Amino acid sequence: MISTVIEHLSPRSRAAVDSAGYRVRRWAAAREVLGHRLLKQRLPVVLGDFLEKWGAGLPQETVPALEWRLNFGLTQDQIWLLGGPNDLPDLPLERALLHLPALRGFWRQELRQHHFDELRAIVPQAWLMDEAAVPPGAVIHGLGITAWEEWKMLKDRKTAPAVRERFLMEQLAAEIQFQAVYGSDDHGRVVLRTIEASP
Repeated sequence: MISTVIEHLSPRSRAAVDSAGYRVRRWAAAREVLGHRLLKQRLPVVLGDFLEKWGAGLPQETVPALEWRLNFGLTQDQIWLLGGPNDLPDLPLERALLHLPALRGFWRQELRQHHFDELRAIVPQAWLMDEAAVPPGAVIHGLGITAWEEWKMLKDRKTAPAVRERFLMEQLAAEIQFQAVYGSDDHGRVVLRTIEASP
């Protein structure tokens, strides 16, 4: 099974799996920075108020492990990060914050542009379904709809969205699911140890 998974990985997908452990660690560290900035009121007032309303304070503390796993889904042309330590990639709020246009500058600064782009490419998108009306003439970023009620018309998309609590999330139908196991080498660098079948 695992040899089959590895055979299905394109060079780009294999590179995404190799580096995902490091990128998720950076994402978790950057998320803590965002929480501290929010608590210390070091964000623009409107953005800070919006994030507080959604409960985007400090994330759950993570204890560095000697080994950790990330869950991936693979379709014919895409690889997706489905879960991991403390399920950061699977939590709707965390996914939405990573993709929130108002936080792009923050993520670019904390993660560096390349890591930010690569994370956004493999972490399924999520949206915060805010009660505020979309301004006339505007659309919801990434969806092209003018009101949240229109999300049901998006069923024909490649990744049909679904609602979980107050979040709209991309739902993925992976053809193959697997886990990548990461650890640290003697110099503290994150390395891919193995790829295993999902339990």
